[in-house]
Amino acid sequence: MTNHGDYSAEARTAAEDKARAADVFADHADVIVAALPDVPDGHVLVAVVDSTHQFAGTHHVPKDEIVARVPELEGDGWAMVFATASDVAGVRRRTDEMASLARRRAEMITRIRTRRS
Repeated sequence: MTNHGDYSAEARTAAEDKARAADVFADHADVIVAALPDVPDGHVLVAVVDSTHQFAGTHHVPKDEIVARVPELEGDGWAMVFATASDVAGVRRRTDEMASLARRRAEMITRIRTRRS
């Protein structure tokens, strides 16, 4: 994971990859929302995109295990947590924001690296 002070080429690539992952989540918004009715009480739905930018499915995770389970499910990819009240528009709104922030970070890194060279 990169931090806010990392303006390396790797950090730029990580931001671009995160934006691509957000697009994959958005492409699967219908699948994510379709899985929500099966989520048991006290759980959330965790959707995963793997490191090759493939949708890797959804998982039911107890709310009190989110901190431990989400990183396990995410691995080298990305995960998003959804409450059972989520709808397609809400999923797409969140994924759009995730993509926008990641793309802005990549652009900022490019500007900083250009000024420094």
